[in-house]
Amino acid sequence: WHSIAAKKASWDAAKSRIYSIIGKKIQIAAKNGADPKMNPSLEMVLEKARYHGLPKDVIERAILKGSGQLEGEEMKEVVYEGYGPNGSALLIKTITSNTNRTSQSVRTALQKAGGSMAEIGAVAWQFKEQGVIVIDGMLEIVEDKGRQLEKITPFNAEELELQIMELTIEDLSIEDGIAEVTTSKSDFITVRSQISELWYHISEADIHYIADNQVSLSGEDLEVFEKIVDAINDDEDVDHLYHNVAL
Repeated sequence: WHSIAAKKASWDAAKSRIYSIIGKKIQIAAKNGADPKMNPSLEMVLEKARYHGLPKDVIERAILKGSGQLEGEEMKEVVYEGYGPNGSALLIKTITSNTNRTSQSVRTALQKAGGSMAEIGAVAWQFKEQGVIVIDGMLEIVEDKGRQLEKITPFNAEELELQIMELTIEDLSIEDGIAEVTTSKSDFITVRSQISELWYHISEADIHYIADNQVSLSGEDLEVFEKIVDAINDDEDVDHLYHNVAL
């Protein structure tokens, strides 16, 4: 029972953190307009919110705060840079309403785990921003008792590859019924829209930092790196941790 309770508590905490981060992302995106039809960034985040099952009232409140229709703290996206063991580089993307608090929190987490903060630009040159689009099936609209419902079915890998390779992409990988499409930052929105028009279901779509080259760690260095990852990901303001370590 204790094990089950611990797992449930861990899941609840993880779900709460995901809700919080996506809510902050909605607020940032809604600064450019509360109508997703006129705001592609907001539409993209709302798709992610629906995928993760964010409650409707949480979504609506975040939109109202971001668009200025409801009082709330201003959210900012801030990227911090850091060093891990043996040449490992870290980019830590955060979403926060208090940069002083978050900066100190990230610095403390790094130092306690065995890493250190880096100056702006010290490691960012090792990464480039790319669009990553994850496809987990085909989308169908089915009728059920007078209602239209979305149904997700497995895709045909060969057919998907033929269609996706016609688009302006940089890479495509397919494994265990999941396809990951990589694009340039500039082509990301267009390719994402084209994939949706082909009726593929997108479970995740965002701009990520991808390392140009990777380093390998082992032994004590790997242990320290894993401690750093755990410490950083425990911070409620951290959206994503990027690194150049081959795992």
